[in-house]
This record gives sequence, structure tokens and C-alpha cells, in this order.
Amino acid sequence: MRLDLAFRTRSLKAKLILSYLVILGAGGLVTSLVGSWIVSTTIMTQAQRTAGHDLVTAQTLYEGELATLRHAVTLGGPAIAAASRRDALLAQLAAVRADAGCDFLSLTDAAGRVVARVAGPGATGDDVGEIAEVRAALAGRVAAATEVVPAELLAREDPALAARALIAVLPTTHAVPGGPDRLTAGLTLVAAAPVRDAAGRVRGALYAGRLLSGQFQFVDRVWQLLYRGERYGRQDVGTVTIFQGDVRVATTVRGRDGARAVGTRVSAPVRQAVLERGEPWRDRAFVVDHWYITAYDPIRDLQGTVVGILYVGVLETGYAAIRNRVILSFFALATVGFLLIIGITYVMISNMTRPIGEMVAATRNITAGRLDQEVRADAQGELALLADSFNTMLASLRQMRGDLEEWGRTLEEKVRERTEQVTAMQVRVAQSERLASLGMLAAGVAHEVNNPLGGILALTALTLEDLPPDHPDRHNLEVVLRQTERCRDIVKGLLDFSRQSDATMEELQVNAVLDQTLALVGQQASFFNVELVRDWAPDLPPVTADRSQIQQVILNILMNAVQAMGERGTLTLTTRPSAGGREVEIQIADTGCGIPPDMIDRIFDPFFTAKQGSQGTGLGLAIAYGIVTRHRGHISVQSEVGHGTTFTIRLPATRTELYDPA
Repeated sequence: MRLDLAFRTRSLKAKLILSYLVILGAGGLVTSLVGSWIVSTTIMTQAQRTAGHDLVTAQTLYEGELATLRHAVTLGGPAIAAASRRDALLAQLAAVRADAGCDFLSLTDAAGRVVARVAGPGATGDDVGEIAEVRAALAGRVAAATEVVPAELLAREDPALAARALIAVLPTTHAVPGGPDRLTAGLTLVAAAPVRDAAGRVRGALYAGRLLSGQFQFVDRVWQLLYRGERYGRQDVGTVTIFQGDVRVATTVRGRDGARAVGTRVSAPVRQAVLERGEPWRDRAFVVDHWYITAYDPIRDLQGTVVGILYVGVLETGYAAIRNRVILSFFALATVGFLLIIGITYVMISNMTRPIGEMVAATRNITAGRLDQEVRADAQGELALLADSFNTMLASLRQMRGDLEEWGRTLEEKVRERTEQVTAMQVRVAQSERLASLGMLAAGVAHEVNNPLGGILALTALTLEDLPPDHPDRHNLEVVLRQTERCRDIVKGLLDFSRQSDATMEELQVNAVLDQTLALVGQQASFFNVELVRDWAPDLPPVTADRSQIQQVILNILMNAVQAMGERGTLTLTTRPSAGGREVEIQIADTGCGIPPDMIDRIFDPFFTAKQGSQGTGLGLAIAYGIVTRHRGHISVQSEVGHGTTFTIRLPATRTELYDPA
């Protein structure tokens, strides 16, 4: 038996350990792969972001070179226009060229023909109107941009410039096949400004240029600023290049022989994106002999045509090495952690499975019906929680058995209480029926009283007709006549209200119905000390309703309000349109004691009342709620203890076009 139990324990432990290892191994593998991907993506994204920022810096410096030329020709124009002799003109041109650091500086007349050159004083008279910046200057505008200047014009400006622009195109891996075998034109920064006379008329153009082809001062300055000579192995970490078309004309990239890779070409994907589509390129690219994290931007001439590319790149090998080191470190830490977790898991599972046999024996005793058993577990974690939960369940069972016995003893008491509630409800129903009978009796009495009142009214009127105006009894008879008419109106209103019939739906003016209802109650003693405030909105749309039922709703609320105020206070009735004129709203606000918050949700329940003693049956507001609902309306209440209660009744308007909210 012990051997069998030991075997079963070891088998369970083995299964738990194996299951945990499978889960841990799968999770660890997925986590490691995802982590490696995140690390690789983060590092390469950061490298690409760095290249993009570097290109922004290079672009700023490039624009600065153009701005320098633009500034030089703009400021030099007035001084050159003031020169009266040719030798003074050439001296002024030389001074401007020296300040600007440009490769050539020349002056044209209003027709675009060169009248003076610094580099070649004798080479004049040729037309340079083909240069877009010169045309813009002759039109009165200062212009600066990058242009591909033909070799002939470079030679006229300075023969050395034409020689520098001559670049042999070299075969390059991943470049587009074909193309020219050499470049003769040169990629040049060109700026031009108009030269005006004293009257402000354009007399010529001053233009300057700086040849980028074969000149490494700019790319070296950018490279030094961005990368400060940093190297990875034998390679520079960063590179800077200016392309004319797809050919490198100024670069810090070096070939296998260590020389600058001037004449090599950009890769085909970059050419298609930047030169052909005019789009920036932000991705890895093959540069001469190595892969770089690169950023390319098109260089455009004054007309917006792409004539070259500005490039910066960071050697991918350095970032790849960092990425690989981080990933290997990550996997090493994961492996060490995996082995450590295996050891800890083995120890923990061994400790957890030991008390299981003891728990099985305890549960068998509980199955036999001995609820006084308790399960004890020395292990920590879920098994200990399971033992505590099981003990709690046993305690709950014992408590439930005691509760059942207690409920049996109290069941009779609960039945008795419910019987009393039903009896009380029956008493209220009887009271309600008695009040209804009393109302019918009052209606009969009012009908019987109405006939004598008619006789009194007729006889009094006839007597008044026979009395002269100055008769001493005439005033008293007039008072009797008015009071009799008043009694007649009250009795008539009471008969109209109490008449039991099917609902008669008609178009009603709410203000008129309220006035009639107030006339019924205004002379009651309970209203003598109540101030009635009427706030009627004019031109309300009519509602379709039963007059007597609406009066019953208003009367129920008014009587409740007067009782809540102790027959003393202010009762405010307000009418107004709501919902954009689609409903008519009636508000009845009192200054009574208010309704407690715990009762306000029950006031429309039948037979519920907050009044003391026998002041109410609890049916008035329930009846009012039913009437308003049958009229497709809404009734709500707001109350604050000690400050009063406000009932709001909303009835749908019959013809909303009769009311214009504006």
C-alpha cells in the first residue's frame, strides 16, 4: 500500500513537473522570440531615427550654403552698381567672391550677357540666360538653388571648374545597369540677385556659384560634425554623400582601396524612389560595399526638378553587433532563469504533493457524515487555501443547518405578519370603497341642492328687476345674487367632476382646466390660509384628455400638498411648454414638510402613504399616476425634506403647430 501510494505520489509529481516544464518552455521560447524581435526592432528603429536626424542636420547645413551665396549676391549688388570704372568693378567683384567663398562670381547686363567675370576677366559677352537663377534676377527676384551647370559654362567661368566636374562613372553593385560612362556637367550651388540703378530699374544680374562636384569640403564638414571620426573596425561609422543624378560627386564613402568612392552609383531601389518618384528614402541600403542604415532626400533645382540626392548613412554592422550582443545576453539570462525555475519548481511540487494523502483521508471521514472534521495542510499556497476553503465550507454547512432550524421557528411569525398586512390592505380597500360611496352621495346631494339654488337665483333676479336703483335693500339682494351664482358654479363643478362615465377625450386648454379646478377648492376651509400662485404660460397648445380625470389628478395633488403644509403656506402652479412644444408641462410646488428620500420611490404605489393616522388611504397618487399614464403622459416628483415638494405632469400636445417657441 505504501509502495503504491509512493508510486502514485511520484507519478503526480512527475506529471506536474513535466506539464510545468512544457508550459514554461513554450512561454520562455515565445517570450524570447518576441523579446528578440522587440530588441532588434527598437535598435534598428533608433538607428533609422538617428539617420533621419542626421539628414535633417545635413539639409540645414546645405541650405546654409545656399543662404550664404544668396546673402553675398544680395549685399554685393548695390556696391557693384555704384562702381563707375571697370577696374573698381572687378575689385568689388573679387571682394564679394572672397567673402562668399564661391567658385565663380559674374555680372550680366539687362539682356543676360556677361559683362564682367572674376575668374576670367576677359571671357565676357556670352549669354547666361539659360541659368534659371539669372532669369529670375533679371526679372527682379533674388533666387538660389542647386543646378546642373554644363561643362561649357563652367569652362567660361573658370577652366579648372570644368576639369573638376569631369567624373568617370564606375560600375557599382546593386545599381541600375547602363547609363553614361562619365559626367561632364557639374552639380553647383547657384545664387543670383538683380543689380539696380539709382532709379530702381534692373540693369543686370549678379550671380555666383559653388561647384559641389569633386569638392569634399562640405561633406567632410558635415561628417565631422555628425560622427566626429567615429569608426567601427576599419570602417567609418557614418557617411555623407552628394549625388548628381545617381552618381556620387562628393562623398566620404571609401572603396576597398581606401579612396573616396566618387563616380560610384546609388542602388536601384533608392534611384527609383528618390530620383524617379521624388520621394525621401528611409531604410537600409547597399552603399558601395556595405549595408547602411540610410536617409536620402532629393535635391531639386529652381523649377523643382530632381537633379541630385543628399545622403547620410550609418554603418549597419555596428548596430547589428549591438543587437546581437543584447539578444545573446537576453537568451543567456533566460536560460539561467529557466534552469533556476526548474530547480525551485521541483522543490515546491515535492512539498505541495506530500500533504495530499493526508487530505484524502480527511475527506473520506467527511463523506461518512462526520462534519466535525477539519482538513489540515502544512504546505503553502493553493493547497493551504483549498484546506481553508474546505473548512470554511464545513462551517457554512453547520451554520446553514442552524439557520434552517431557526427559520422553521420563525416561519409562523412571518406568516402571521403577512396575514396582518393582508388584513390591513383589505381595510384600506374597504375604506376606499366607502370614500367612493361617499363621493357618489355627495354628488347626489349636490344635484338636489342645485335645484333650490336655481329657484333662489331666479326669484332674487326677478325681485332685483322690480326694485328701483335707490332702494335700500337692492345692495343686499345683489350680494345674495352673486353668492348664489357662486354656489351654483361650485355645485356645477362638483357635479361635472363627480359624474361617472367613460372617458370623454376632447381638446382642452390646460390653463382653463386648472382655473376650474382651483374654483372647486378655493372656498374650502383648508385653503383659507394657503396662498395660491398662478403662473400660466400664454398661448399653450391644447391637449387631448378627459376633463374630469385631469381635474381628479390635480385635486389629488392639491389636497396632498395642503395636508403636507398643515393648511398654511404657498402653493405655486406653473404651466409651460416642453420638449420643443410637443408637450404641455404642469408643475405644482408646495412649501410643505417634503418627502423623505427612502419613501419618494414608493409614493405612487397603491396603499402606500406617508401620512400619520387615518389622513389618507394611499390611493390618490396611484390613481393620478394611472390616469396620466393612460393619457400617454408622465408624472414625476422632486422633494427636499423641510423645503417642500414639486410634482411635474407632462401631457402630449394635440397640435404643436399652435405654439411657436421662438
